[in-house]
Amino acid sequence: MKVTRVSKAVVGLATVTALVSACGGGGGAQPSAEDGIVVVTAAQPQSFSYESSATGYESAEFFANTGAGLVRFPYVEGTDGKAAHQQLFEFEPVLAKSYDVSSDGLTYTFHLNTDAKSAAGNSLSADDVIFSFRRKFDVETSIVPFISEPIITDVDEQVRKIDDETVSITVRDPAHGYTMMSLLTVSAYNIYDSTVLSQNATDTDPWGVEWSKTNADFGFGAYKLTSHTPGQQMVYEANPGFALGKPEVERVVQRVVADPGQRANLLRSGDASIATQLRPADQVALRDAGEAQIFEAPTNAYVYVPLTTTTAPFDNVDVRRAFAHAVPYDLIMKDVYNGRLGPLESILNSTLPGYDASGLEPNTTDPARSLEILEQAGIDTPVEFTLTVNNAVPDLKETAVQIQTAAAAAGFEVTIDEVNPAAFQEGIAAKTFQASVGRDYAVVQSPPYVFALFYTPGSPINWPDFTHGPLQEAMADGNAAGEPLSPPAWAKWNEASRILQDQMPTVYIGYVQPLNAFAEDIGGYVFRTDNVIDYAELELP
Repeated sequence: MKVTRVSKAVVGLATVTALVSACGGGGGAQPSAEDGIVVVTAAQPQSFSYESSATGYESAEFFANTGAGLVRFPYVEGTDGKAAHQQLFEFEPVLAKSYDVSSDGLTYTFHLNTDAKSAAGNSLSADDVIFSFRRKFDVETSIVPFISEPIITDVDEQVRKIDDETVSITVRDPAHGYTMMSLLTVSAYNIYDSTVLSQNATDTDPWGVEWSKTNADFGFGAYKLTSHTPGQQMVYEANPGFALGKPEVERVVQRVVADPGQRANLLRSGDASIATQLRPADQVALRDAGEAQIFEAPTNAYVYVPLTTTTAPFDNVDVRRAFAHAVPYDLIMKDVYNGRLGPLESILNSTLPGYDASGLEPNTTDPARSLEILEQAGIDTPVEFTLTVNNAVPDLKETAVQIQTAAAAAGFEVTIDEVNPAAFQEGIAAKTFQASVGRDYAVVQSPPYVFALFYTPGSPINWPDFTHGPLQEAMADGNAAGEPLSPPAWAKWNEASRILQDQMPTVYIGYVQPLNAFAEDIGGYVFRTDNVIDYAELELP
């Protein structure tokens, strides 16, 4: 299939102006080549090391723009009003200039682009690839082993250096090829500059993780971080040695503006080019006033409520089933998301070939049924619990309030606890919350990856801490059924989806559209499955 690439006619930048005031006042002139790109966002990454802190929007945007992998999903033009987006079933080289697949479908050989240079100016080599893979699997806090099961499990066995310019990756089953290649497109598999990290390693930290938590420039991405003021500002400059060519937008300033309304106002006034993590109501107001662009996309991001299944009250499946009927889905879609949230029946992408949703339906609000389930199970009402939410994410705070209000009539008494982004990421990974409101996505849409990401026992991303024998069996059977998008495999993915709807460890509310907005004259937005902005694609007039 021939793929149409997205144009990158971007004008180079020279300088970036400061925001004129903390209140967002100032002139209404739109950004120009002289002004540069100013992005206002809610927070900063908690760490520059993927192996120590991989979650959160700001982290994902940092990793996407400062890192690069061997391949990526190509970008294609959108249709039917949708934004440009990734083609999820094809791959194009980035740090690999080409790749070959053996006749038995087991060995993928990657020929490296050794002209590519890291942010530190070092040329790419096979040693960087081997080092990177070993770090991902050897660091205790890394999530990569969890999300890679059962595709890549033994780096020493599966990933080999052929020569300085060539590496190979072997899978144990040709059916694993699509998922393996998809994994290589995501930030989890960014390749690192082994020279820089080795120079900053210690006897107790052989992979340089501690150094990389606060030092950023060891990637081969389109941008390098040239300035970091914690809690305030990050400045990115284009990497002239980027494998796909130096981005023409040479400098991007990312400013922390905690209040979402203020972020919208800075975009409205022309003091910012892009605003992220906005309230949907503000997005719609900006669009309707002709003050900004917002985008529709084939989204994969969902709003959900993980229920910690290893502590009360959600260690009881009847409480979980009842709560699923207590959530006011339609009100959240209408009042919080202004139509930018839609129902979902499965966490698997309905656009995948062979998609099977038989027996699956979106959750519905039914307080009478919730009370009935609790009464039949002999559970006293109200069931009390604390719902934790990230205080930097406005739509999720509003969603929590809607749930708190509606759940009272369904037999629940909900206390909302708003915490800062660092405390939220720490608590959700440690499984210390009874329940939380989140927004997340699977970057890779291959079903084995989606299930492994969220429901591998013991994984730090298994937010509800859910281990259930029948689910694990269905996942294993799907992995053993051949090609992951084949009918036999889909039968098992459907079984796993129905088990999740029955056991309800996570209440999925709906798919949400991108929550950013662009100034009218900023082009180049591409929707990615990691839901972040690729700065290298941005265009100015």
